Amino acid sequence: MKKAVLLFSSVIALNVFTIHVASAQSSKFWNNINFGVKAGFNWTSSNDEDRVSDNKVNPRPGFHVGGLAHYHLTDKWALQTELMYSKEGALYDFPGSATIAPYEGKTDLNFINMPFLVQYMILSGLRIQTGVQIGLVKSAKYEDPYNDEFEKDDIQKGNVSWTIGFGYLTKSGLGFDARYNGGLSNMYKEGFYPGQSARTRAGQIGFFYQFK
Repeated sequence: MKKAVLLFSSVIALNVFTIHVASAQSSKFWNNINFGVKAGFNWTSSNDEDRVSDNKVNPRPGFHVGGLAHYHLTDKWALQTELMYSKEGALYDFPGSATIAPYEGKTDLNFINMPFLVQYMILSGLRIQTGVQIGLVKSAKYEDPYNDEFEKDDIQKGNVSWTIGFGYLTKSGLGFDARYNGGLSNMYKEGFYPGQSARTRAGQIGFFYQFK
């Protein structure tokens, strides 16, 4: 009987301890995480050297808007993930060649982007950041010089890019960041242009508010 009571008491004590630790860890997690909203400007293009030389591809302005979650690991290190709608594309001025048809007009790519960033705080409020970004293409269109618009069926539905940049957060919760996203994956679907590839490029300036 005494052994049963002792065992029962031990199980109760272990459960109480586990709940206490889990509660403490949960409290610590929520104390270290901040959510925010963000919007900004894009300056995007593509690296399509196999089809169109770089001097025939010009950047196109766009924008991004969405939310973020920022988690402090230590005083110096943090993780940040975002969910962004991003309007991107490029302007083309390629008159054609003996093997490639003319390509003049602009592409209109609408992404849902999810950056996963590691941040290092170098000064009070100032941080550098890098990480990977996963993009989902919601729509892809091409508009020719005569304003006729066509759906692009040669574009992949997913895109992976690498991000590097810096940001600054004020004590009020307002901040800004600047980053460059360089595409790692080929945007063309397999089989459309054998031996050719296109990779996205984007410069971004964003403004955000991080809730306390």
